[in-house]
Amino acid sequence: MPKINPCFKKTFVVFNVLFAVFGLVILAVAGLVHLFLEEFDEKWSVVLSLYVTGGVTFIIATLGAYGAHTENKGLLIAFFTLMCTGTVILFRVAVPVAILRSEMILTMKTEMNHLVPLDRTRPNVQYMLVMFQKTFQCCGFFNGYQDWGEEVPDSCDCVSTYVHPDECQQMTSVSAYKRIFQLSNKSRMVYKEPCGPVLMQYLNKIYSSILGVLFGLAALALLGTVMSLAMIIRVSATGHSPLPTFGVSYIPPKYSVLEKNIK
Repeated sequence: MPKINPCFKKTFVVFNVLFAVFGLVILAVAGLVHLFLEEFDEKWSVVLSLYVTGGVTFIIATLGAYGAHTENKGLLIAFFTLMCTGTVILFRVAVPVAILRSEMILTMKTEMNHLVPLDRTRPNVQYMLVMFQKTFQCCGFFNGYQDWGEEVPDSCDCVSTYVHPDECQQMTSVSAYKRIFQLSNKSRMVYKEPCGPVLMQYLNKIYSSILGVLFGLAALALLGTVMSLAMIIRVSATGHSPLPTFGVSYIPPKYSVLEKNIK
């Protein structure tokens, strides 16, 4: 006979499914951050932490669901221990990350400025920014086309018919040689808006998503800790024993025996 209320057990299983989904979300966010920050080598520790957190979360959720389904006390105790540890770790990570948010965004801006001039930076960085410029119709990081130095890519060109003229500017070469001998740049129009603010806006959204995932997981871990503790107590409790029965029964003597005793 099961010791855990079926309704409570189903609720706990649903909780673990939700917890596993959060783990998969972390893995997805880690993949996005991996693609977005692949050029900043010193940021690999952040990506690795997200991958580990997502994987461990998924494994713990599977452990909890199976332990509840089988009412295995050992698995439930292991799940409870891991959830306690995970709750402490998640809050310990999420709170400092929230506090240092502005500082980390500023660090990313500094890293972008270190990539200027862009025509001399790594080819993979150039490719990423060229794709970004085509998508969002911007040019450079924070100083427009001047961030590209002498080799401004075609992705900066204001060629779309849907672009308002005020969003474009005439490009003038900073090289004296090109100013004298190359007249093509005199009529070249490029996007006026730099990509830096747009890029920082998306970085801020990614950062907010990471914070939301961390605090959401911390809240789920705390809830899972309480629920698993309740299940452990229920599994450990002894079942209700029936009322004791006594083998001695009173049978009144026969009338013949009573009559004999009276005589």
